[in-house]
Amino acid sequence: MAVSPLARDLEFAHSYHADERPEEAAPRWSSHGNGAEAEIAAGVLIARSTGAGKRHFYSLGKRSKSATESSGVWDMSSGMATVEFRIKCESDSPEDEVFRVQVADGTQLWRASFLPGKCNGKPVITDDWDTYRIVIKDGKMQISTEKSGVIASEVAGAPSTESPSLLFGTFKASQAPSTRSWSLDFIRWTNEKADPAGS
Repeated sequence: MAVSPLARDLEFAHSYHADERPEEAAPRWSSHGNGAEAEIAAGVLIARSTGAGKRHFYSLGKRSKSATESSGVWDMSSGMATVEFRIKCESDSPEDEVFRVQVADGTQLWRASFLPGKCNGKPVITDDWDTYRIVIKDGKMQISTEKSGVIASEVAGAPSTESPSLLFGTFKASQAPSTRSWSLDFIRWTNEKADPAGS
């Protein structure tokens, strides 16, 4: 997959490219889930599940006692974050959350949630590749996509005691016996800059 950034000059401090499983990469992600299958194919991380109650996601940060990978890798003490990722996802249930990227700073959390044809309720093309950018600054989130531009702005964080963390994948278990899948080309981030698309 070609990396197609939304802003040419932004330097990302960390990244994951799907050349290996996230739990084997550096930095190393914690894997969570039940009943979903995940594999690497042609430089893409693909997760699939069929049936209710299944999910599969990855996290960086102090989400569990065993998560030790957070030192210097996810640190929102600056109050800022820029996260960019390239995905496609689909489900045969239109009300099914297929994919999520979630950012937490210890007091608030922000999320980009993907249902078929939607991101945070806004129309987007989810069954073809697109690059998305989440920017957090002054407690507000902006979501942009390379194909659609800004799709959400000034989104306030939800109060949360969730430990500072970054996660992606199928976070919400399906309530229906649906078939869903997502593919990730890359995810990259910095906690030192809040750089909206087109800046």
